[in-house]
Amino acid sequence: MAQSLEEIKASLTPPTHDNINGVQVELSAEEVEATLNTWAENERTRQLDEEANGYKTDRQSAYASIQDQLDMMYWDNVNGTTVWKDHIAQVKSDNPKPA
Repeated sequence: MAQSLEEIKASLTPPTHDNINGVQVELSAEEVEATLNTWAENERTRQLDEEANGYKTDRQSAYASIQDQLDMMYWDNVNGTTVWKDHIAQVKSDNPKPA
């Protein structure tokens, strides 16, 4: 589950300086707060995206290669088996879409 913005902000190391045109400039308290807010919002967005779409990358890495899947389909057709369908069903059940 994605962390709250407050939890994320607490885990970040506040910046103290910025580099402007090659010159290091100390940040004001408002600039530090604004930077932390931006970083926290970006991290929360990343976490929410991972929760919503992470199953896709998990499935991609679990599927057999296209070549292997085509081979499964061929032999299923020749032998009257369901190896390919079973493989796909297993990957989907192991990596379900979030509700």
